[in-house]
Amino acid sequence: MGSRDTRERPDVAVVAAARDGDRQAAEQLVGDCLPLVYNIVGRALHGHGDVDDVVQETMVRVLDGLPGLERPDRFRSWLVAITVRQIRDRWRAGRTWLTSDPLEDPGAGEAQPDFADLAILRLALSGQRREAVEATRWLEDEEREVLALWWMESAGELTRGELSAACGLTPSHAAVRVQRVKERLETARAVVRAVTASPRCPDLAPVLGSWDGRPSGLWRKRLARHVRDCPRCLRSASDLIPAEGLLAALALVPVPIGLAGLVLARTTVAGPAGAGAGAGTRTAARGGRSTARGGRTAARASRTARTTGRLAAKPVTAAAATAVTLAVAGAAWYAATGSHEPGPRHAAAAALSPGTSSEQPSARTPAPRTATPTPTPTAPRTHAPAPKAASVTAAEPRFAGRHALRSVDRPGDYASQSDRLGILGPVGATSSEAARQAATFTFVPGLADPHCYSLKDAAGRYVRHYAFRIRLDTDDASALFRKDATFCPRAGSTPGSVSLESYNYPGRYLRHRDDLQLWLDPAQDTAAYRASRSFVLAAPWS
Repeated sequence: MGSRDTRERPDVAVVAAARDGDRQAAEQLVGDCLPLVYNIVGRALHGHGDVDDVVQETMVRVLDGLPGLERPDRFRSWLVAITVRQIRDRWRAGRTWLTSDPLEDPGAGEAQPDFADLAILRLALSGQRREAVEATRWLEDEEREVLALWWMESAGELTRGELSAACGLTPSHAAVRVQRVKERLETARAVVRAVTASPRCPDLAPVLGSWDGRPSGLWRKRLARHVRDCPRCLRSASDLIPAEGLLAALALVPVPIGLAGLVLARTTVAGPAGAGAGAGTRTAARGGRSTARGGRTAARASRTARTTGRLAAKPVTAAAATAVTLAVAGAAWYAATGSHEPGPRHAAAAALSPGTSSEQPSARTPAPRTATPTPTPTAPRTHAPAPKAASVTAAEPRFAGRHALRSVDRPGDYASQSDRLGILGPVGATSSEAARQAATFTFVPGLADPHCYSLKDAAGRYVRHYAFRIRLDTDDASALFRKDATFCPRAGSTPGSVSLESYNYPGRYLRHRDDLQLWLDPAQDTAAYRASRSFVLAAPWS
């Protein structure tokens, strides 16, 4: 098979054997299908925290219904159709589900990084591929189901016949639906290019005046009007490669090992070969749904481990026992990480001294996350005429406390905020109390990594990035928020200065653009860029 048809697909003989009760074939079938199901569900539901539950329920339903499959050669279309039905069931359960807390047990679980984050991080995407993934955030919720299937088709994982059968559409109707989503994705890519441009089109400022920095279908439509009529923005997007060309042969986002273990445990025990274990075994496996869902917190992961422990006591094959072991390990992993990430990002790195460049991120390896020697404030808390700079020394590795961040290339300006968006603005001894307070931040151990830092304002809100725009938000206790609000100190462009590198986007730094807005921008090997992302720690203004 070619790139579109040569991707690993379940063998008809394996499907038939699994349908007839062969447990080993059932396990192989689950392993073959899980990446496809995970990627479709993840993209369609935008990486919501309950994606894992939908994936597990889909696979259980597939194994339960396998004995009734008359045509093993049509297994793939049947599998994707079940996946789409499960996605739609979640939609019908509550339209607010995808943009707020889960319907069940709200607040008990943790929101996960959206699927764009996961794809970028795990596949180390860059350039236009990365822009295309980021553009998916600007689509309407209803468009993501078709996007998920078309994405798999473009990547060679589905045929157009399988796509149309899964949606219950004729090939011609499916082609119309796909074409609409492609056009909207291309529009979103042009919007992403315009919004992230540096310097940005000056005529875009009035349009963005009330934007909160969050991508959405509504703002895609608003910004698209400007982009379509603006020669400058059109020129900026003129080199965009058609999305299907970028997605061709693109790897699937890997399934988290914890999820794979839980799915194997549930489906191996509850699959068609499990009939001999009796209805009680199937019921016990189904009862694992609530504990599997709880894998996003330590307490619920513990319940999952107990459930899988009970399953391990059942008379199942060695393959099933292995799956149960993976599930126990997966539960522990979920408890430790609280996310889809494969593990903590710590690494042993050499200490950075002032002036040492740190902008050498590997394309596939996250930047080191260790206690890098960083500044400690030594300046008195006075403002005559301006705060004094703290020094950066290897002997003073921690700098928790309250500080102001003075720009290196604009010495009279400080990192501040306006309407909860990060800006660079002038602050002095005669400034108002509100202006002083807006330019003072408390450095605390990083929410995602205590070796790094998170910055809080006087109202208790955290500095974080959203769509790469710096803003201040209240902690929502999600894993994604913790990562967005964690920054790791690196040496600045001048002795005594510091740069703040994003924890979950290694190689991107907090910096000001020419319009004095604060953004999270990728490293550039220019003196102007290095100066724009460098700050001197000064005594707090408030």
